[in-house]
Amino acid sequence: MSTVQAISDKRLVKKAEKYLKSHHDEVYWLIWRIGIETGLRITDITKLGYDNINFESGEVVVIESKGTLARQARARHKVLKSVKNELLNYYKRDHTKLLSVYVCDYRHITDLVPRCWKDSVQTRLEEATKSAPVKKRVAYLSPRTLTALKKRQRVWQGRDSGFIFSRATLGSNRAKRQRGVISRQACWRVFSCLSCCIDELRQHKIGCHSLRKIFARHLYHSSDMDIGLVATIIGHQSVATTLRYIGISDEDTRRAQLRLFDYFFA
Repeated sequence: MSTVQAISDKRLVKKAEKYLKSHHDEVYWLIWRIGIETGLRITDITKLGYDNINFESGEVVVIESKGTLARQARARHKVLKSVKNELLNYYKRDHTKLLSVYVCDYRHITDLVPRCWKDSVQTRLEEATKSAPVKKRVAYLSPRTLTALKKRQRVWQGRDSGFIFSRATLGSNRAKRQRGVISRQACWRVFSCLSCCIDELRQHKIGCHSLRKIFARHLYHSSDMDIGLVATIIGHQSVATTLRYIGISDEDTRRAQLRLFDYFFA
């Protein structure tokens, strides 16, 4: 899969937004707005409900799927490692089964537990998953986006099941017949077309993750290039990762060094 890019030119970000609004269902323009304003992942955006948004403060609070799933996986892995150690002790007199347990990857150890253990192990895994701390993210929406969301809520109230991007709200009759929320694939099909439909973006690879990269890149510039702040908000452990992520170019480094002259000699 090709790596998608951010759009570094603010003028082109606005041009892409204008194109989406005039050529596609409103949902894609709104998803674009939320993505570049918050940096949320596309799957977290498409699952947003109106109860995630505080219309007074402009806050949007979500449980981030990627971080939460990772914590749940670590909790389950801890249980599975413990089960493997318990099985090694349980089968210590049965060398054949002991060897099978020993060479088995702990992630597949449930295949080897005795039938009388299965319910207990399953319960432990479920409890570990539930007790894993969720990863919450608080972001903020602009007044313009909040106004659009309020209008959308009024129009579709009672037909959207509380989800902003319910398929029931889409213009396509085929989409309306499907349950749930708009898919990542549908968003990708629309956003990837920007590279073909806007001349200045023909050299860009645009996709769903471009929204998060646009957010990160323009947050970097609007925060006086505070890369540590951007890394914290995006959730990166390394600023080097963030620098690669936002696509710092040779031109960016050249301009930064030239600004040093103004700093010293102005």
